[in-house]
Amino acid sequence: MVYESKYPPRNVPKTTSIFNILFHNDQQVSKDKLIYVDIEDTNKCLTFGQVETQILKAAAGLMREFNLKKGDVVAICSPNQVDYPIILHGAVCAGGVVATIDQMSSVDLMAADLDTVQAKVLIAHKDTLETSLAAAKLIGLSESNILVFGDLGVDKIRTVNETILSQDELATPLEFTEQEMINNPAFLYFTSGTTGRKKAVMITQNNILNSLFFKDWDFKDMNLLGYTEYHHASSLLTNMHLSVYLGLTTYVMPHYTLRNFCAAVEKFKINMTTTQPFIISALAKDAIASEYDLSSLKFVICCGAALDNSVTHTVKERLGLLIMNAYGMTEVLGLFESNPEITEANGIGYLASGFSARLVDDDGNDVPIGQMGELWVKGPTVARGYYRNPEATASTFGADGYLRTGDLVKCDENGMFYYVDRFKDLIKYRLYHIYPSDIETVLMTHPKVADCAAIGVYYPEYTTELPRAYVHLVDGEKYTEDVQRELQEYADSRLSDEKRLRGGVVIVDSFPRTASGKIQRRALRQEAKDSFLV
Repeated sequence: MVYESKYPPRNVPKTTSIFNILFHNDQQVSKDKLIYVDIEDTNKCLTFGQVETQILKAAAGLMREFNLKKGDVVAICSPNQVDYPIILHGAVCAGGVVATIDQMSSVDLMAADLDTVQAKVLIAHKDTLETSLAAAKLIGLSESNILVFGDLGVDKIRTVNETILSQDELATPLEFTEQEMINNPAFLYFTSGTTGRKKAVMITQNNILNSLFFKDWDFKDMNLLGYTEYHHASSLLTNMHLSVYLGLTTYVMPHYTLRNFCAAVEKFKINMTTTQPFIISALAKDAIASEYDLSSLKFVICCGAALDNSVTHTVKERLGLLIMNAYGMTEVLGLFESNPEITEANGIGYLASGFSARLVDDDGNDVPIGQMGELWVKGPTVARGYYRNPEATASTFGADGYLRTGDLVKCDENGMFYYVDRFKDLIKYRLYHIYPSDIETVLMTHPKVADCAAIGVYYPEYTTELPRAYVHLVDGEKYTEDVQRELQEYADSRLSDEKRLRGGVVIVDSFPRTASGKIQRRALRQEAKDSFLV
């Protein structure tokens, strides 16, 4: 069956560019309102009026210096900083397409990403410049088409400030037809790569427009912490667009540690942020969180992966925080109406206005209400496909308009959706299909567990996979065989027989993670294969 949103259509305005919506709307944001502040140097800050002017300078500079035309790609590889949104919006304002690159990429991975998007211009940072230059050389991108953020040039590479932002010329923002708004990519954000080589998702201005008017935002007068990496799609909406549109002050965090996070919340009276599950887990269990006054932080949007409600309960009891686990993926910026109460009930929400969905079995047949199936969705924030990758686009974005998410989801009779697991992460033990989240939910209730991941490890002598858990301990806890045994006994005593950890418990110092914070189970499976223990 097809599930339809129960909400009435949203009043999404017609416009010729996102720039017009951000700076010419009914929000009445003061030109003097602080929008971006660098927490490491608060003298680096931009008001609403300065953001608008700097964007127009960036657009003019990109067209002047690089002859940027419609469809040309500007890649950005940098930690979070106040000028990042300026280049991002400036490139789109000039008709370009922005590709965001993970600043932690190796030379080879960055070269692959730059090659995928066919970047014409690369904007780097002093911390990423060495890797950026090496990657650019591999794909034949001239150093003359590379700029570095800031005032100080490095190795004869020109700076963004002297080349673009210090000039007086202001661009006239390009206007786009309705079809260009709908069909032409404005942003290229890479998938997390959990199931293979990363793909560049084509996000249009129309996708962003519908995301801005996705719901009635009640974030007025809030201070945001811009900690989530700007190359992650969740930052595209909150830090790049909502903060400007609503006139919110975003305190930009270039370098994350849990202590830096907590200190920033205390110092700048942060009210809201977006984050990942492992950070929520740290707030729930790490002693560092109790050293700071986090009382100003009222609302946290958790993105990137599912969050168990036992963790949200602990954070609420310990810190008074309301957590909303926002289901989404790079290919669809948001599709459910949700709130902290829904998250506490382990739900992901109700279909938002304009969305329809199907839940299907392995053969593409709809499953009955209450049963699990792969989520297929259709709606106004679904991306156009993968850039220069028609094969992957065809396999994920169906001709019927539905995006195949690869997520196992169920829906109750009231229209509430519940996330179960990734389809490809199922553990196949004998005739059983085991959801890793069932095991992880139990382990996360143990006070010594900071984070965990369950996978299936194939044992030839049993001709089947056996469930294994990888565990990262909270700060202060050390690996011992007794702790390892304690965790295994704890889990096995609470799990049904088929879910018992017959593949063992492995304690790790850290997890391999994607840019969006997801644990890379594929890397764990490879590690298990490489170091197989009989």
